[in-house]
Amino acid sequence: MPKTLSPRDLKVVGRFELLERLSDGSMGSVYRARDRDSGSIVALKLFTSVVSANEKLAQRISREIQAASKLDHPNIVRVIEFGKDTGRSFYTMEFVEGCSLGQMIETDGPIEEESSLRILTQVAQALHYAHNRRVIHRDVKPDNVLVRPDGHVKLTDFGLAKDGDDDRELTRAATGLGTPHFMAPEQYEDARNATALSDVYSLGATLFTAVTGKLPFADCTSLIALARKAKGDIPSPKSLAPKLSEHVDAAIRAAMHPEPTKRPMNCLFFIQMLSQGRKARKRSGPISTQSTTRPATEGSERRAAERHSFRIGTLCVINTGATGGEASEEWPTRIVDVSETGLGVILARRFEKGAMFAIEVQGDARSPAVTLRVKVVRVHKEPLGHWFHGCQFLFSLSEDDLRSLVG
Repeated sequence: MPKTLSPRDLKVVGRFELLERLSDGSMGSVYRARDRDSGSIVALKLFTSVVSANEKLAQRISREIQAASKLDHPNIVRVIEFGKDTGRSFYTMEFVEGCSLGQMIETDGPIEEESSLRILTQVAQALHYAHNRRVIHRDVKPDNVLVRPDGHVKLTDFGLAKDGDDDRELTRAATGLGTPHFMAPEQYEDARNATALSDVYSLGATLFTAVTGKLPFADCTSLIALARKAKGDIPSPKSLAPKLSEHVDAAIRAAMHPEPTKRPMNCLFFIQMLSQGRKARKRSGPISTQSTTRPATEGSERRAAERHSFRIGTLCVINTGATGGEASEEWPTRIVDVSETGLGVILARRFEKGAMFAIEVQGDARSPAVTLRVKVVRVHKEPLGHWFHGCQFLFSLSEDDLRSLVG
């Protein structure tokens, strides 16, 4: 439990009043603090005097926090400012009510598969956003995944992040950064080796711990043993959690492959692997992008059409450029059902009624990808920070198109 500071222990850092110590780490402590100018509550990370006195390390941290401050995403804790007071470096970030995934596991043990996947999907979205901006986290672990009471997830502590455009030799050679059990093998040798694929490894290791309640390679008692073990056989989470789905077990082991090039190519592909259950149906053939030419009836309700289960993992591409705008975002999603006039998708963010975007159904060698343009006609809240969106096709599917999606 967090430790509340007594009045005589109460401290002030810059213009911030420290109210409660939330956690401790090797580089410093995190506090709940009050901005005495605005009265707002923030989280403040105060670095140790040793870290603050190391000029080169402090310079690296400053640059990395600046890189993190550029990130603006609903699943990333927003960095507010970096400062120094009485020789101690600190930075502030938005305060998130709730607890960490690590605390949830410590308190309740293994987390049910569906809940774990919904949490990790949101982390994957945060990482994918950061990676597209050439920012690598390098310390993804359960303690850095914050879960609000409503299930909304935020990834925090980009203090070890690596800005891919501006490393400048500030990361020391032969120094591995991150938490060992969640760290990719290449990071043991040199932290500068960290790439987006290193975060994919850590994401897989975090999911491993969520569904099993155990650390990967928990039997290793030294860093040397852990480094050697991480380059060998990949642990099977299903051996510790027998009820775990085969495809989730396989996806975790793929993400934790010691060879980076053999991991899923990015976080979205990892989520796609997790959504492709062993019961996924084979498609009879590709969907023709030219065949969806019948306009859907304006205002018609999709619930009136016959709906079918859709079990193939997909990547939802929210592309306002396709409907006259310029910006685009990528979000992994699960299509829960489909009809000739529309489909239902679950996303870790909410779109308002009337929003239009494209859904890209990922293909394979026999069935190339297809883009389906839709409009949101209804929205309702799902558990754990997700939203169900009932979407209407801008152009209805033919029977053959529908059969190729679900048959």
